[in-house]
Amino acid sequence: MPRRVTRDTKTPPLPQRAGIDPVAFTLPNDPGAALDIAGSAHPNQPVRTVADFLVARFYPHNPRIITDRLERGEIRTDNGRILTGDSPYVPGLTIWYYRELPEEPQLPDDLPVLYEDEHVLAVDKPHFLPTTPRGAFVAQTALTKLRVREGNPLLVPVHRLDRATAGVLLFAKTVPARGLFQTMFARREVFKEYLAVARPIPDPQARAAALSGELTVRTRIEKIRGKLQVRQWDQPSCERELLNPNATTGVRILTVFDAPGPHHTANTPQHTGAIAHPAPGCPVTGGQLALYRLRPHTGKTHQLRAHLHLLGAPIAGDVLYPKVLPPADAPELPLQLVAHRLEFEHPVTGERVRLRSMRKLALLPS
Repeated sequence: MPRRVTRDTKTPPLPQRAGIDPVAFTLPNDPGAALDIAGSAHPNQPVRTVADFLVARFYPHNPRIITDRLERGEIRTDNGRILTGDSPYVPGLTIWYYRELPEEPQLPDDLPVLYEDEHVLAVDKPHFLPTTPRGAFVAQTALTKLRVREGNPLLVPVHRLDRATAGVLLFAKTVPARGLFQTMFARREVFKEYLAVARPIPDPQARAAALSGELTVRTRIEKIRGKLQVRQWDQPSCERELLNPNATTGVRILTVFDAPGPHHTANTPQHTGAIAHPAPGCPVTGGQLALYRLRPHTGKTHQLRAHLHLLGAPIAGDVLYPKVLPPADAPELPLQLVAHRLEFEHPVTGERVRLRSMRKLALLPS
């Protein structure tokens, strides 16, 4: 497939390093109070320079981290001015620097290209790989890996897939393309179809509806800060919720099949010391599973996982629903959910783009 590449150019105060953006930090008006609140080891020491504050705030036990960065010209202002060890502390000044990266386990990096033109890049994301830097994963993300591989620091995802979900993932390649494609998703002009494996819906009436046609699930979903699971209402408990359902999914059962025997997946990342969960939501022996086609009409956090859980059929391999399992780097079974199809009218060329993931769900009969 021919690879067409067009780039915009943009010079930030600091360039990306290994595909990772520098971060910005605004110096507080009262450095002493900020150090005290942050629990600095030396909250009352005088702050005369930018270096004084950064050492006391972030690295009081290893000042060399800051002094080395200053010597390399790696701490700069918004306008690109290089700060030194003598640069005075200026309240409200925004500075840019490279954060210290945590130790990260090696995650899958197979990201085959499904489609590409001058404006957009579509890849087939594997399970376990986060879309963007967050929490413990910065270098081991689809965004960082692709920026390095493609040599394009301007790559930005125009939608998201959970770390546990595999499938079609779209990136804008230029600054102008970002707004066009993000607006396309915000206006719900993208056709999305997922495949999932879970137990058959236990309620006979709902199961019959999903087998004969498409069962519509409509709820209100809210993400609560600090909670791993979303909060969900499937019936109005107050007028606001009645008037404002915000999550709708079309659910169809494509087939019901006998559950396989013990399952092991060759693509599961193995990390030293990793905890392996059993495969939640999947009968170990006997019983049945179903292949679901899910068509989300909205894009709320955990929407598909929450909606199947609500139907009594949590997705196989889900470590969040119906209950949160202890953290594990490598669940025995990947979440059996894949972003299978994505279709849209290209906002620049007007052509109809049809994308399909090649990822296979481990529990499906061969």
